[in-house]
Amino acid sequence: MASVPLIAGLLVVATVVNWLRKHSWAERVRGPGLYAAIGAGAGLVALVLALVIGTPAVEGVTDQAVQWSAYPVVRGSVSTFVMVAIVVAVGALATELVLRGFVVELGREFTRSGPVAVLMGALAEGLLAEGDASMKLGAGVFGLGLGAMYIASGRSVLAPLCARLTFLLGALVLEALRVVG
Repeated sequence: MASVPLIAGLLVVATVVNWLRKHSWAERVRGPGLYAAIGAGAGLVALVLALVIGTPAVEGVTDQAVQWSAYPVVRGSVSTFVMVAIVVAVGALATELVLRGFVVELGREFTRSGPVAVLMGALAEGLLAEGDASMKLGAGVFGLGLGAMYIASGRSVLAPLCARLTFLLGALVLEALRVVG
């Protein structure tokens, strides 16, 4: 995930551009509750697959331990966990609005191709991700899945947002419980 200050700045720019184009975020945050449930389920599946298959595979190929710990401060502190969870949730919302609701949407308008637009969003996600090349690649792959959800749900950020929230908050819970490190 991109840093909070960076994604906040991009959200401001995207909001201004949308406003100038006479669009609103309400156009992108819509749909039935089923979208949220499907997204949350996909996020949970992605988290389980990352833990069970992805982590051992990456560790086997690189001979290095996968570091899940993004917020070690949440270990053993409920109040800190809640504060960090709020920041993570707001960052997830901003990220989905920028990457799916803005980048993918503009890509779709300009290219008239959903798959190309999804690829553009995934590329942006990979480039904005913090960390080494493997982290950026992982973020790009995650972005492909979220972009496909965005297009499949009728261009609504609801499903990919819930998938991202479930994945990130699930990982945060696992970190707080010291299951991952």
